[in-house]
Amino acid sequence: MQVTTLRQMGLSGRAQMTFQLSDALRQISRAGIRHRHPEYTDQQVTLAYLRLILEPALFRQAFPGCEISA
Repeated sequence: MQVTTLRQMGLSGRAQMTFQLSDALRQISRAGIRHRHPEYTDQQVTLAYLRLILEPALFRQAFPGCEISA
């Protein structure tokens, strides 16, 4: 049934659903960071989120010296 529904949505419908799910996941992740660290500014929440999604070496390269908990 799911496969049939996904096929009926077409490529653009599936792409739109993928983007919506991605946005929802990003919002949930950021809300979790805010819950764990209510003292964080918006910039710190963004840095903590990036720390979650980037490989550690890439995060250190992009933000040298940044010690932030996710």
